Amino acid sequence: MEVVELKVRLHCRDCEKAVRKALCRIKGVRCVEIDVISNKITVLGFMDRKMIVKAVRKTGRRAEVWPSSPPSTSILSKSCCPAREQPTSPSGFRCILPSWAF
Repeated sequence: MEVVELKVRLHCRDCEKAVRKALCRIKGVRCVEIDVISNKITVLGFMDRKMIVKAVRKTGRRAEVWPSSPPSTSILSKSCCPAREQPTSPSGFRCILPSWAF
């Protein structure tokens, strides 16, 4: 399982929802976690890093790979893709689907 961390500027909930929806459509993505305060998106799953960046850029947002660091334990806005099983996550990951996500 791979963890991809990106820096993406999100202006509003619609931006966040569009990015989350695009990422959840990628085969192999298990969990998408978004920290709106620090503009950080963490994607967990079996996927290609380039596909993740490309999907975010297709939504019209600029995506940069986050500088390497261990996974954060305090992510503010969390969600998993709907209709997928909860993955066994590395420590620090807990996915929750908010009611407004889809």
